[in-house]
Amino acid sequence: MESEDILKKYSGEWILLFDDQIVDHSMNLEDVLRAADEKYPAEKFPGNRIRISKVLSGSTYLR
Repeated sequence: MESEDILKKYSGEWILLFDDQIVDHSMNLEDVLRAADEKYPAEKFPGNRIRISKVLSGSTYLR
């Protein structure tokens, strides 16, 4: 499966979390990475406090 197909299949929004608080979000991963770099430079903040995750769009079904 090509990366474009995967991105379409798993569409959603990227979120930037700092200490489990959402501080930024975007549909574009590059925007979130840029925001993380600007707001939380690596030399000032440990890596385990900053997370980037994707919230999938659409319906979810529980079995």
